[in-house]
Amino acid sequence: MRWAAGIGFALLLVPAAVLADGKRDLEDGIAFYDNLDIDRARTRLASASVAEDLSSADRARAFLYLGMLDFELGDTAAADDAFEKALRLDRGVKPPPGTSPKTKDALARVAKTIDAEEPGGAKPPPPAETPPGGPAVAPPPTPPPGLTAGMAPPPDDDEGVSPWVWVGVGAGVVAAATVAAIVVFGGSSSDCERGEGGCLLVTFQ
Repeated sequence: MRWAAGIGFALLLVPAAVLADGKRDLEDGIAFYDNLDIDRARTRLASASVAEDLSSADRARAFLYLGMLDFELGDTAAADDAFEKALRLDRGVKPPPGTSPKTKDALARVAKTIDAEEPGGAKPPPPAETPPGGPAVAPPPTPPPGLTAGMAPPPDDDEGVSPWVWVGVGAGVVAAATVAAIVVFGGSSSDCERGEGGCLLVTFQ
């Protein structure tokens, strides 16, 4: 019993950082990745990705490096899964400097997929709706008061006077001139009755 109590007391004296290995697993996993030690890098990064003592941002880094490792080994399905977990933990997680463009493109592709699935993500605009029966057609113009459909409106005052008005005016002028000539050059009605000269007889039909 004494040795058990001694072990428990010794554990209390051990610093919490020693018992919490998540941070160390993350750092060692990244170091093994940089040194191309694939097996040990995968083991340490996998432990760091589920470590409860790590923040979401650090766990996202562990998943990010796991995805990079899987992608470089040709396992794109496992890489996409790790990238998705990393982005859901920390949307701002970024690959380290020197990462290949293809790996960056794979991470960006997964990010776009997540954005499309989340509410409020980018969506294509809805198609324009067409009313039943085709596009709307403007109704014909309403005719002015006093006219029916198909009738032409009367000409404006400034379009000129009808030629028949001028014919009537000319006929009146000729008739007036004729009467004046009869009065000036003709004789009296009594002279005409007697048959004397100087009488012009005009008969209007």
